[in-house]
Amino acid sequence: MQSNLTLALLLSLCGWAQAAALPVELMQLGPSDPATQSYNLQELRNVRVFARSAAGFKQSRLFWQQRVDGQWQAPQPLPFTDARWRDSDPHLSGNGKTLTFISDRPAAGEQALGQLDLYESNFSEGQWSVPQRLSESLQSKAYELGPERYGDKLYFASYRPGGPGKLSVYRSDRLQDGGYGAPLALPAPVNEGSSNSDFTLTPDGRYALWWSNRHAGTNRGDADIFMAERVGEGFGPAIRLPEPINGPGFEFTPSVSSDGQWLMFASTRPGKQDAGLSQLYRVSWPALLKALGPQVEAHSQLELEQKHSALWRAISHKAGEAADIGLLGSLLHPQAQVWGQSLRAANLDIKAWSGSEFLAMLKTPAPEALFECEVHREIRRYGAHAEVYSVVESRRRSDQVQADGVGVNSGQWQLGPQGWQLLSLHYAMALPGQAPPPQARQSGDCMA
Repeated sequence: MQSNLTLALLLSLCGWAQAAALPVELMQLGPSDPATQSYNLQELRNVRVFARSAAGFKQSRLFWQQRVDGQWQAPQPLPFTDARWRDSDPHLSGNGKTLTFISDRPAAGEQALGQLDLYESNFSEGQWSVPQRLSESLQSKAYELGPERYGDKLYFASYRPGGPGKLSVYRSDRLQDGGYGAPLALPAPVNEGSSNSDFTLTPDGRYALWWSNRHAGTNRGDADIFMAERVGEGFGPAIRLPEPINGPGFEFTPSVSSDGQWLMFASTRPGKQDAGLSQLYRVSWPALLKALGPQVEAHSQLELEQKHSALWRAISHKAGEAADIGLLGSLLHPQAQVWGQSLRAANLDIKAWSGSEFLAMLKTPAPEALFECEVHREIRRYGAHAEVYSVVESRRRSDQVQADGVGVNSGQWQLGPQGWQLLSLHYAMALPGQAPPPQARQSGDCMA
């Protein structure tokens, strides 16, 4: 135990030491009034959107910027933004056709709402549509902040009463009739502490970033940026991004560019002519992930190991019983394929099943028991894709020493909305005279 704690501490210290050397760049988005601040920058291919405001986020307006022949043009106010109203927190959908933002503009009349609600504008035939106020089921009499749309899921923060904190992050799903389900507060670790907002997902959907004040009073800033792995509907532990990303000031509105190269954020750190106003910064996203080290994939890695162990547990059964079809069905991807290879009459016999056919084959109770014992495992992984090579011993009795058969298996796992699921499995029985690779454990000492 002590050695594990020491290793974890060393990994953490190494990650922080590397992260401290990460260069944070001040972003220049063209001329602006030195009495204004910039924030909420999103870079989607050749388009940028962001917000500018006076101190206290007053007189906020939306801007966009286009890249032509590799050069960013001067930012321009979005055509519908109006000096009479406060428009802020813009976010483009993945296809760049829908802009979600907040505004105090009224649905009708000239009187400002006195609160910030959720709006959208659509881009078609080179024009932005008149903004439309989103469904009343999403709005409250409090401020809504930082909306972001990902397909049929809308994330935003709100000061509405009844949340886990004073300011909390919510998600609402679009319904089949075009409406929206009731907003639900995200679980921990996102909503911890009194204030959390500006929730965003990386382009590959694997990480969530947001700002939180959960450590307020224990560091120099008012709020810091955190990130967490996203696995299915849940999240791994919150990781506070290290200095110099978080620093003396308020860090907020994180966003990763659509090419996955840059983490962009706003900060009120010293440097602005008017104290307390935010500027936009960026840091290499790949370099940050590398500096943070294994911790950025630790949660999903643990789930992968657990799911792979569950596979063999689901196939095992007692005499007169069937495999655990419920568990096995949850592990298989809807498009899963299974291949089996064995030796017959001096030839390799290969059979193939779809996932549903494989489940149907195993749901019938078998007269003899089957106990699968994984004794060796190797994992190769790239992001949301993993290949697991394993050696499994099969026995008719759990207490017998000698295995009845040995299988060599190759599984392809995919990390998606349901967490890790088995996309394909190829199992082969050991061949005469060709032993499986050296095993890390003694025969019968199962990894699970």
